[in-house]
Amino acid sequence: MTNDTTVKASTRRDIVKYGGAVVGGGLLAGCTGNGDPDTPEGTDSPDETSYSVEMSPVGDVTLEEPPTDVFTHFPWFADMATALGQGDSINNVWWDGTASTLEYFTSDLEGVDIPWRDETESYGFTKEQVYELDSDLHLVDPAWVTTQDNWTRADIDEVTNNVGSWLGNYYSNFHATPPDDWADGYEYYELWELFERVATLYGEQSRYEALASVRENMLETIERERPPESDRPTVAYLSISTDLSAIYLLRLNAPGYFNAHSRPLGAVDAFGDEQWDGAFKQIDMEALLEADPDAILALWTVTDAVDFEAMVQNLRDDPAGSELRAVNNDRVYVQGTRWQGPLMNLFQMEMTAKQLYPEQFGAWPRYENGDTYPVFDESERLFDHQRLADIINGDI
Repeated sequence: MTNDTTVKASTRRDIVKYGGAVVGGGLLAGCTGNGDPDTPEGTDSPDETSYSVEMSPVGDVTLEEPPTDVFTHFPWFADMATALGQGDSINNVWWDGTASTLEYFTSDLEGVDIPWRDETESYGFTKEQVYELDSDLHLVDPAWVTTQDNWTRADIDEVTNNVGSWLGNYYSNFHATPPDDWADGYEYYELWELFERVATLYGEQSRYEALASVRENMLETIERERPPESDRPTVAYLSISTDLSAIYLLRLNAPGYFNAHSRPLGAVDAFGDEQWDGAFKQIDMEALLEADPDAILALWTVTDAVDFEAMVQNLRDDPAGSELRAVNNDRVYVQGTRWQGPLMNLFQMEMTAKQLYPEQFGAWPRYENGDTYPVFDESERLFDHQRLADIINGDI
């Protein structure tokens, strides 16, 4: 079901409309229409541009014009805005490490920069900050916001009425459980399904379709060229501190956008179907040695959070680490972050495909701290980097 009630703001945000919003003083969580869940609803006539989408848990969101001031917190939305050529609309995002990581991946894309790099803030935000920024759109899941200090559903409604709409779906990250108040009808989406909706609100459907075509071509290449499952390596997807004092296991092939780059590759998880709550599970070196993966994907290692070269040397010097097959075969590989939007997703998928399947896709070169993304010959690329840059720069 969809409630078509439109809530009108009392400030200059009168241009922003929020559908399906107010029921008993709170948002109607997860109430959706009967159409295709993968297609934004509210399409206007062919001669008009629609800035209307439907997405759980907020329902329908309609803008009368594309947003120019956009608040977000988690950086996959800032990545989306950059991909759409709208990066300068972002006025807030958490953690500048994502900006530097995205710069690593896009360093060879001519004309592409990260304009929101200087807009990064600390974790969390207050209602006062939201009012001060006076944004057209808040790309944050309100269900997640209400888990933070000093935020209630009444606050969510207040900001909707007085400032601008919310749009986000945090718990699609690894199909985590949303808060009880929002759980009824909460739906999960893949990364590019979220991206399509954001592109619609920006009025950038054509650019989205062009970017999606680049991705589809790469997925077809991977599907066609990767080896049969019996010949694929076993892989441990880990977050390892430089000094090895903390090792955390991540899921390799789980649903959700945290695995949007690794899941399509279909490698074998060295830890099998082991289940746990949360995004990570802490393990020790003995457990890692027992699994003894063919390859290790080490998260955060193209950021400043981990000294990759020192970490690998510490693995070689560790009594148990030195026995690992991945260490002895020089198959410990860098990764970016889980906080990926479409741009980071494209590059991380290409990178990881080369790391896991060098015979099929070309070997990933040795990484040294401070490196930028390798410049591959056109024949060695899994997607058209120049085409990507052209799309971002407006040549669709």
